[in-house]
Amino acid sequence: MSRITAAVRELELPDKTAAEEAARAVEDLSEFLRAHPTPTARVQLCAEDADQETRVVIPAVAFRFFVDVLAELANGNAVTVAPVHAELTTQQAAEILNVSRPYLVKLLDEKQIPYRRVGNRRKVLLVDLLDYKRHDDERRQEILDDLTREASALGMYDS
Repeated sequence: MSRITAAVRELELPDKTAAEEAARAVEDLSEFLRAHPTPTARVQLCAEDADQETRVVIPAVAFRFFVDVLAELANGNAVTVAPVHAELTTQQAAEILNVSRPYLVKLLDEKQIPYRRVGNRRKVLLVDLLDYKRHDDERRQEILDDLTREASALGMYDS
């Protein structure tokens, strides 16, 4: 079995036309997903000028991911794809968390996020970074919920 790898592409922001086309595709594909909650049907790709049809079977998880990518493009966002086992530099990891690189290094030194050293550089697995982010987001949401309950109990917040 041959290994398929994706080429690294330059980050490209969608223009207005691409965003509008993506939005229409999201509407159509979302309607398809509502009608077929577990899409295992064949999806046909066709080019406007192609003489022959190309048929491809797309796993349901990839199909839903494709719809998510289109939704981001429709919102004018660039999208990148990386395997969860990818190793990131501290700068890349900091950008994903939207924190400074020195703050990320502090998290690494405090062993809040696992990493390994390659020479004098730190490398962070994407899966570990996403795990930290998920736990941090959950912790922040719990704090927000607690503050909302306290404010409501004190009559400072109308739900």
